Amino acid sequence: MKFSTAISVATALAMASPASAEKMGFAGQVMDKESFKDFEDLTDMQRVMEVTKLAWPECLKGELNNAKACEAMIDKELAAMDLSFDVYTIILYTRTFDCPTAHAWVIPIDDDGMCVGKYRDGRLFYEYEWCVDEEVELTDPNAIKESQKLIKPSKWTELIASNPSVSCLDVDQDGDLDAWHKKALETIGGDYQIACSDYETYLDKKAEIEAQGPIVHKGCQRLPEFNCKGLSGVDACKLVKQMVPYPNTDGKNLECYLQYLPDSPIHDQMYRDLRKIGEEPKTRVIILAKKETDQVIATPLMKGPGARLGKQ
Repeated sequence: MKFSTAISVATALAMASPASAEKMGFAGQVMDKESFKDFEDLTDMQRVMEVTKLAWPECLKGELNNAKACEAMIDKELAAMDLSFDVYTIILYTRTFDCPTAHAWVIPIDDDGMCVGKYRDGRLFYEYEWCVDEEVELTDPNAIKESQKLIKPSKWTELIASNPSVSCLDVDQDGDLDAWHKKALETIGGDYQIACSDYETYLDKKAEIEAQGPIVHKGCQRLPEFNCKGLSGVDACKLVKQMVPYPNTDGKNLECYLQYLPDSPIHDQMYRDLRKIGEEPKTRVIILAKKETDQVIATPLMKGPGARLGKQ
């Protein structure tokens, strides 16, 4: 739900005390004397934002541990905050085997665009079975386009990250790797930038995959974990797609969705980059929940430029 109301300076001043700031959760922490001195030096607009609630841990227990109940409570509190900017509450459910993006393999990357895996040890996991009707690659352009329809690069990736020229040595000397980098934006979804793999690692992995051949066959199978250490996220995607060349029973290819680690400072850089070119992202409160039970599984947080007022 969207909220946007006028600022009440009186409300801001009334809330301007250490006790009230602590009660509201001063950016998720208790405001000490030094922080309060900084707080007193803020403008009225910044002061409102500093005492604005940015996290809702109460959604993790009791009756509020339900996505819709949590959303209703947050919407009510946002409406009472007298904010001057739009805030959207969004429920994001965990993926299930039958969701529209289940055919995407999520590839976590570090700030340099290198693949790090879910547990930061280089291991990648695909959580569902891959079921194949025929061991035939997808060649119909319309079917390929449909497979990639929901797996798109982010606005930041398209407008910012794709601009810098990155030149990687085409180590297999057949033009294949260079061509893959050039068409990444048409093939890979998420937040990422082109990065160069460790050359020896890439050649070893490529040779291993070519010698092994496809790892999927007619029927259903679990995909083995893939060690991507030393590979860029973009190159890791190239290799896992090579391992799984056949579409699933829904007619979808294995696609890739790259994302930076949740605690990466690059997320703040994305907001700054987009703001500079007039593409300011929306301020959102994101509620993560299990699809099967509606249970909230992480503290809902306010994200976006509005949540950073006074901290630029």
